[in-house]
Amino acid sequence: MEFIYIGLNQRGEKIKGYIDAEDEVVAIKILKEQGLTPLQVRKSSVFSIKPRYRVKRKELILFTMQLHSVLSSGVPITIGLESLRDEAVSKDLKKVIEEIRLALLQGSSLYEAFSRFRTVFPPYYLGALKVGEESGTLPKTLERIVNVMQREEEQKDKTIKALIYPAFAITTITVAAIFYLFYVLPRVIELVKGLGTTLPLITLMVIGIVGFLKRFLFLFVILIMALIIFLILLYQRKPARLVMERVLVEKLGLLSDILKKSFYAHFTTFLSLMLEAGVDMSTSLELLTFSTGNLYLIGLVERLRTLVTSGQRLGEAVRNLGFPPLFCSMVAIGEETGTLPRQLNSLSFYYESELTRTVERLQAILEPVLIIFIGVFAALIFVSVLLPIYQTIGSLR
Repeated sequence: MEFIYIGLNQRGEKIKGYIDAEDEVVAIKILKEQGLTPLQVRKSSVFSIKPRYRVKRKELILFTMQLHSVLSSGVPITIGLESLRDEAVSKDLKKVIEEIRLALLQGSSLYEAFSRFRTVFPPYYLGALKVGEESGTLPKTLERIVNVMQREEEQKDKTIKALIYPAFAITTITVAAIFYLFYVLPRVIELVKGLGTTLPLITLMVIGIVGFLKRFLFLFVILIMALIIFLILLYQRKPARLVMERVLVEKLGLLSDILKKSFYAHFTTFLSLMLEAGVDMSTSLELLTFSTGNLYLIGLVERLRTLVTSGQRLGEAVRNLGFPPLFCSMVAIGEETGTLPRQLNSLSFYYESELTRTVERLQAILEPVLIIFIGVFAALIFVSVLLPIYQTIGSLR
């Protein structure tokens, strides 16, 4: 039976969590044995809302590295977790560590304690942890998990950095355009008209566009909001989401190339980790579906798992599903030579470098396009704003 409790620890801090016990009396007794002073203990119900903890990926990596050090040094894990809890900066991470520690004191396994926080620890993390605990290789398993998480975080940072400039340039151009069209241009027009000068054709065209936008601005906003809401509602329907995500993966050129290489990098990194940790192929592929957010790619992994469980070798299955030739060849070689985890690890490094190159290629394409766009925009400002002013000055002479 599960109970929700609120109690005070030895430092006088309020702790809220969940505890399994036969009844309320036993729950209170267990809490006191753990050094907590119970303030409130009540039975959990189906309507009880469990807190959703938010822990950043970098905080999780640091915690896993520290936990690896604790286990490698031979310090009892409950004492080590107490120290890690005190060192943690994030309040949510402090609460997660404390509840894991309390669960261990109640007799839960490390996997069971960590599994209470599936929103914090990814499926591959929990899967590897379970195997590492059962095989007695937890320190080595945690080291592998850290390596995977660090590589994925580094790749994510590289991608974000590569796209910062285009995003900043587009935002700046948009803000400048709004300021120019709705603030600068109307004042220049008033000034020129007051002096009785005829406006150039380009200026009249820009004035017409601005007038149209002002007149139908409210309608445009409503239509855009309606379109966004429609797409969100459509995306929540599984068949429509599947179609949309398939288009993302297959039909958008360089962007689709980035998504596919990102998937191949994640696939090989994840599968290598699972197989090295001792997880069987079928379970590894099942866990992979939980760590993939794209429905189309989830379906691809599920079809792959079906083929593997029906007796096909992984190399044959990925070839039948249209994976890249290099991918298929290296997987087949790994299976034939008994070095599949190592071959998958090599593939993961290859696709990570390919992903970096593809993102850089996208950036190289976007930069000149943005420069041309900025140049055209600057020319438009010069012609539509400065030309009437120069004409006015010329007529005054």
